[in-house]
Amino acid sequence: MSELLKKLAEHLRGVRNPDIHVVSGQNWTQEESRLADAIPKAGRAKVVDPRGTMEGVSVGEECAGRLACFMDGIERMHVPLYISMVPMAYGYVSAAIRARGQDKRMSSYRHKFEEALYFPHRLIDPGLLSGAGIRLRDTETEGRPLEEHPMILREAARMAISKQRGRIEAELVREWLAGFDGADQWLVVDGSLGGTLGGDYEKYRNPNIIGLVKSHQTQYFQLDEQRGILGLRPGERSGIFQPLGREDRAPVYSWYLRMRPNAGQDIYFGLIRVEAPAEDRTLDMADEISRWILAERAPLSLPDSRWDKMIYPIRDCELFLRSLAPNRTVLEASLSGINGRE
Repeated sequence: MSELLKKLAEHLRGVRNPDIHVVSGQNWTQEESRLADAIPKAGRAKVVDPRGTMEGVSVGEECAGRLACFMDGIERMHVPLYISMVPMAYGYVSAAIRARGQDKRMSSYRHKFEEALYFPHRLIDPGLLSGAGIRLRDTETEGRPLEEHPMILREAARMAISKQRGRIEAELVREWLAGFDGADQWLVVDGSLGGTLGGDYEKYRNPNIIGLVKSHQTQYFQLDEQRGILGLRPGERSGIFQPLGREDRAPVYSWYLRMRPNAGQDIYFGLIRVEAPAEDRTLDMADEISRWILAERAPLSLPDSRWDKMIYPIRDCELFLRSLAPNRTVLEASLSGINGRE
C-alpha cells in the first residue's frame, strides 16, 4: 500500500472542507517513459566516425561481452484529489540497477524510489498538509508562475515527476561510477547518458557505461543521411556522431544500430541509438560494443510492445520495478478513507 496516500487519507479523513474534491479511481496513468521523449524535434550533430561518413557498416558476428549491470526507471502519476480546483498529483518514481551473476541470473545491485505529492505551493498552502507527514514537492521551480488552468497544472506536475525520476536515476549512476574500480564490467542505461552522467562526468574518464535509446523523436540529420540510417540492415551500425546543443549534459558519442530486420515493419523497427562517453576509446570500441548488444537480443522481451528494440536485461529491470510499484488497486485502497467525501 502507498504509505503517502495512506497518510494523506488519515490526515483528510476528519477534514470537512468544501474546496476538497476527491477523485475515486478516474484519473490513473502509468508513465514509464518520459513525456519529453514524445515531442518530435530536430537536433544537430557532427560526424566523428574515423571513416568520416555516416554510411552503414557491419559490426561482425554477435558475441557475449562484458555487459553486466543494467539500469532502468519508471514513473507513475495519479491525481487523487483537487483542492480549490488545483490538482494534487501523486507521483511515484523508481529506478534500479540489476546485476547479472556468473550463473546468468539477475539480482538487484541498487534500488531507489520516492513518492510525493506535487502541486504549486503558491496556489495551495503546503501548511494545509503539514500534519500528514508526507513529502511535498512544488511544481513551480523555474521562477515563473504557472497559468492557473487545471490541465496546465497537471501537465506541470507530470513534468516535475519525470524530472525527479531523472534525478534518482542519476544518483544510481553516480553511485555505480563512484564504486567503479576498473573492473571489466559495463553498465547499460536504458535511455540517454546525458542526463544521468550530468556534471559529474568529468570525474570519470572512460567509464564503462553505455546508453540505449529506443525512441527516435530527435532527428539529428537531414533526410538524405536519414535515409541511410533508416536503411541499415540487421547487424549494421551507422557512422559515429556527437550530438550538439546539449551544453547542460555530458558529451557523448552516438551511433545507430539495427537489431532486427524491418521488412514489412515500421522504418524504426529494431533500430536503437547507442550512446557512450565522448572519448577516443569509444571510437575504437563501437563495433565491439555493438556486437555485445546484439548478443542480448535473446531471449525476446515479449510481450512488451517495444520488444524489437529492448534487450532482455532491461525488460528484467522493468518487471522488477513494476512488481514493487503501487498499482490502481493499491491506490484506491489507500484512499478508501476519504473516497466520496466532498
